[in-house]
Amino acid sequence: MNYTKGEWEVEPIIKGETYIILTKYHRYELARVFIHNGEQKTNAHLMASAPDMYEALDCILRSWTLWGKVTQPDIINARKVLAKAEGK
Repeated sequence: MNYTKGEWEVEPIIKGETYIILTKYHRYELARVFIHNGEQKTNAHLMASAPDMYEALDCILRSWTLWGKVTQPDIINARKVLAKAEGK
């Protein structure tokens, strides 16, 4: 699957109104969130966690396929990714 690898993060442009999603290390802008319904920050965090969610789910499915169970590190990582998606 082709997508911009690496960690993504959220930064406000106009606090409470507009947020950007960027790559953490190279600072490439990936998207802007303009939805003015009070959910723009939440939506931006959810979008920024997409690569991490993809990787976490891939690890969980690999563990399940190979060993018939999900490993403790996979569960810890999944919780970390969900916290990022929630903006924590």
